[in-house]
Amino acid sequence: MKVKVEEKQGLFKALKVEVEGDVVKSVLDEVYNYLRQNADVEGFRKGKAPLWIIRAKFKEYIQEEVGKRVANATLAEAIQESGLRPVADIYLEGVQLEEPSQRLSYTVSFEVPPEFEVKNLEGLEVEIKRVEYKEELVNKRIEELREEHALWEPVDREIKEGDLVVVDYKVEDLESGEATDGETSGILGTKTFREEIEKVLVGKREGDTITLEELTLYDMDGKPSGKARVEIKVKGVKEKVLPELKDDFARELGYGETWDEAEEKIRQEVKAGLENLRRNLITDGVAKKLVEMHDFSVPQTLLQRELAHLVERRVAQLSQWGIDPKYLDYKSITQELTPQAVLNVKLRFILDRYAQEKGIQVDTEEVQKRIEELAQSYEKSVEEMREFLQRENLLPVLEDDIRREKALEDIISKVVVKEMEEKKEEQNENT
Repeated sequence: MKVKVEEKQGLFKALKVEVEGDVVKSVLDEVYNYLRQNADVEGFRKGKAPLWIIRAKFKEYIQEEVGKRVANATLAEAIQESGLRPVADIYLEGVQLEEPSQRLSYTVSFEVPPEFEVKNLEGLEVEIKRVEYKEELVNKRIEELREEHALWEPVDREIKEGDLVVVDYKVEDLESGEATDGETSGILGTKTFREEIEKVLVGKREGDTITLEELTLYDMDGKPSGKARVEIKVKGVKEKVLPELKDDFARELGYGETWDEAEEKIRQEVKAGLENLRRNLITDGVAKKLVEMHDFSVPQTLLQRELAHLVERRVAQLSQWGIDPKYLDYKSITQELTPQAVLNVKLRFILDRYAQEKGIQVDTEEVQKRIEELAQSYEKSVEEMREFLQRENLLPVLEDDIRREKALEDIISKVVVKEMEEKKEEQNENT
């Protein structure tokens, strides 16, 4: 077997592999035997067509299928011989079969990890907002609880930003003519409706109908997938009503019989949570600092995979609000989440390299503890969770996550934290 590495754009590498002899002959025999038994050849019963006719009729299929099977049998060894390490998907790009000499060459491409050096992190300084008890934190937590327990009450007025709007819709694909209809809802200003739809909804009232003649539709990757005629009828308008700070709200929260009791309990919870808040601020600050310090290209295959995960999670959240995912503005959501996806992928590479340099390992007890935590979270037995992780080949992923967490903890333990006072503008925004 001969292996040749070729450079491609960005972090992509091409691997040209040449194989000959018994491996190719064995796979050829397998493919021919399959075709003899299963291929439909006009004028012949199955299993009776001459081999030369099968070769001529299924030439392209034979080359492609033999290429796939030979690649599956030899690729792992070829990659090991090349010294490269694919980070994600491997693409089979070309196959050339020379049947008389039983020689086959195939080309695959994949991305490799970026080359970079971990910067010296000794004395790394991270600035965070000073964390100390302030009554404003209690007020902020109370407002969060009010938001969480808010009710949506019908109103008879023009629609404005922040309203929950319930609509009937009819969408006609202008290319296929296919039409779908249904009911959905969304909060204006939260990107649950397309921007074009939000603009025309503002100022409308219950019972009004609007039509967009050529609305561009997008697929999950944010790419245009066609145009549609969209008809929307406003079925209802609701505004958010926050609970009043009274005894009834205290009992709803389970924080006592009176609002004074509830407020004091919230105050104690805020004080108790300050250390966790500080820890989270440090963790976020270190993560951002690490990414800023290290300049390298991100593998696009990994970036797209991470971005798809973030978009899927956002769509699931919006679906829980009753939003029809079919008509979300995926392009806008993708643009919004791309910086976070880049940060996530870059941080993993940095932590992996740091863990490697520092010899950070994961022991069986740490893995077992994480499996127990997952089992409890998903309400499964530990045995069921372990079997699932093994079946889906996720145990190595779990170990990688734990190793990265340990690497980040090690970095945080050496960080010099500078707590800065909030600027007046920020204080005003928070209050």
